[in-house]
Amino acid sequence: MSGAALAPVAVLRTPFAEKFGVPRQAGLVPAAEGRVEFLPAYAAPEFTRGLEAFSHLWLVTGFHLNPPWSGSAVVRPPRLGGNARVGVFASRSPNRPNGLGLSLVRLLGQEPGALRVGGVDAADGTPVFDVKPYLPWAEAVPDARAEWADGAPERRAAEGIAVPAELAARLGPERLALVRELLRLEVRPAYRAADERTYGMTVAGWNVRWRATAEGGLAVVEAEPVRGN
Repeated sequence: MSGAALAPVAVLRTPFAEKFGVPRQAGLVPAAEGRVEFLPAYAAPEFTRGLEAFSHLWLVTGFHLNPPWSGSAVVRPPRLGGNARVGVFASRSPNRPNGLGLSLVRLLGQEPGALRVGGVDAADGTPVFDVKPYLPWAEAVPDARAEWADGAPERRAAEGIAVPAELAARLGPERLALVRELLRLEVRPAYRAADERTYGMTVAGWNVRWRATAEGGLAVVEAEPVRGN
């Protein structure tokens, strides 16, 4: 085992400027595309030779926007309503001793010194410590159990996301599709999922704000480009 310090090999570029709004697991929003940009020492094509044979990749990442770990042994997973506590090693919480993440993404294409990937679940600028091909015969276990985290999170019906025509036109078709897919998931804190306040996130260079509707859906009320974009 090497005694060298852990250091990034790449930086992940994504549509998410901040933690809020990022999907809680990879693959939940296929429209969330990213770019793995290798650092100069790892940008030679030899490092990714043969990678085109694989459809999916594991990215070992770092939660660079997290505060230092508090030392708490337990966390409150959103899947349990944000109140029940489980051990940090029984969760996928980003609040953990070493702040390392694991994302399974789809390989969309290769470029000089970079990879295009789909289904990302990380903020822009996330350090990537390793890239590994996904092996379905070894890493897909049909009879595995997850009990309280069994199955993908529920999604709102597509028609439950209301976007005024003017805002839809401003966002454009690709950005609009990404916003709709994100809002179909529950991105708000679990303990505030039923409130009526207005929420906002910065995604794909735009500030998007929305609020809950009386029918249980969500309505986008504002969409403005981030200054400088």
